[in-house]
Amino acid sequence: MELYQSTLFSAGPFELGEGAFWWPERSAWCWVDILGHSLYIMDSKGHRTQYHIGEYVSMMVPVQGSNELLLGLHGRVARFSPEQGVGRTLAVLDGNPSLRCNDGKCDPAGRLWIGTMHLINQQGNGALYCLDHNRPPVIKIPQVSISNGLAWHGDRMYFNDTVTNKVQEFAYDVNSGEIRFLRNAVVIPAELGSPDGMTIDSEGMLWIAQWGGGGVYRWNPVNGELLGKIEVPAPHVSCCVFGGPDMQEMLITTAREHMTPKQIEAYPMSGNVFHAKLPFKGLPVSHFKY
Repeated sequence: MELYQSTLFSAGPFELGEGAFWWPERSAWCWVDILGHSLYIMDSKGHRTQYHIGEYVSMMVPVQGSNELLLGLHGRVARFSPEQGVGRTLAVLDGNPSLRCNDGKCDPAGRLWIGTMHLINQQGNGALYCLDHNRPPVIKIPQVSISNGLAWHGDRMYFNDTVTNKVQEFAYDVNSGEIRFLRNAVVIPAELGSPDGMTIDSEGMLWIAQWGGGGVYRWNPVNGELLGKIEVPAPHVSCCVFGGPDMQEMLITTAREHMTPKQIEAYPMSGNVFHAKLPFKGLPVSHFKY
């Protein structure tokens, strides 16, 4: 297993850092603090700006042909721009106030896939939705506990429900957006934590932020083999994304949610955002298409 190092990118601490994102139109790194109700943008000059959203904010994706993002909020998806703030609601995913949005990404055709989770009872109460352009959201995977990492490669889609410790592989039709479960591509041993945010490189290998695993791990989804790890000085690693001018950099978020004072003393860097330079190239982000 190859080991790679990370360095501190932006000091927090953030209670629940998440939503790592490279915004190519602005050459900026972005992330959120879900529990801090805030979004952060770091420009190419290293200037960090905080945007207080005023409710849970869990993920962001760019909108094609605009200078806007879509945000996953408490139970809805809304438009956002740094200049105008939160705009109109694009879709309401569930009217239950006990559910909030979690991870989400756009597929190669520009559909938004976004999951929900229960604020307290995280046992099959959420779902994975697909927002196909201007159509109402459709549940693609029901009874999800903690909807997390998403990635596409060719005619395959990968998805994880954190509590299962498995990455599921689906047959994926880019034209229709239909998916069909095929198998569990990766099974993560409990001692390596649980799968959280996920991205994919140009070789089709999965990079998974592992909550409780102290790093981002590189897995081969074809045979389930563990190939490498980016070591992070925090146990709860929550999200990872490729970016930078050459797409060979990675932004990594961590959290200190649920950690005891003793655990924070042992891992004082918990809740910060980290960065790594890698000998692998990521894939460009897919934009939402109306």
